[in-house]
Amino acid sequence: MAKEKGPVADFVQTRKRINDYFGCEGDFFIHPLLDFEWAVREDEDFTFLCYWTTEGKKIDAVVVKKSGTPMIYKTKDYTMVVAIDCVKIGFIFRNGKNQTQQ
Repeated sequence: MAKEKGPVADFVQTRKRINDYFGCEGDFFIHPLLDFEWAVREDEDFTFLCYWTTEGKKIDAVVVKKSGTPMIYKTKDYTMVVAIDCVKIGFIFRNGKNQTQQ
């Protein structure tokens, strides 16, 4: 029976390491989309995550705010954007794929 806890324990530890890496608390699912192009855009009071699937389909998701600040966590190589796409998800992207015009 103890072996069945292995994948769950591994998942919990991995999730904790990811949250520690980005310096955030994680009450959301994590979904790495490392090879997808992506952008963040603002529209009045809302912030949106846009990303493109391998088939070229554009997906828009509303970025979650915490205390009025969009939950976007950037490190040297990766950015995690917490957004709503049916459920709250931490999307992780490579910074080199960022298509946001600055």
